[in-house]
Amino acid sequence: MNIDTALYWLQEMLTAVVVLCSPAMVGALAVGLAVAIFQAATSIQEMTLSYIPKMVVVVVVLFFAFGFMLQFAVDFTQRVFDFIPQITQ
Repeated sequence: MNIDTALYWLQEMLTAVVVLCSPAMVGALAVGLAVAIFQAATSIQEMTLSYIPKMVVVVVVLFFAFGFMLQFAVDFTQRVFDFIPQITQ
């Protein structure tokens, strides 16, 4: 395995991490922004107000995106395991 191959798999790994984490992170970001705007508009400065909506949205997003995320992770793992025999060549 040369440097180009190692960098390719490093890039693929980082892409997989971003693709798998982004649905939950984008949902939490959107809800956090909405709650922050609501708190600024109503002058409610309760710190715990943003946690419950964020947790609910992350759970809902993970519930709906789990099939895609699982299939993506399985496909990536299969590609990695299919590549392992080529390393020694």
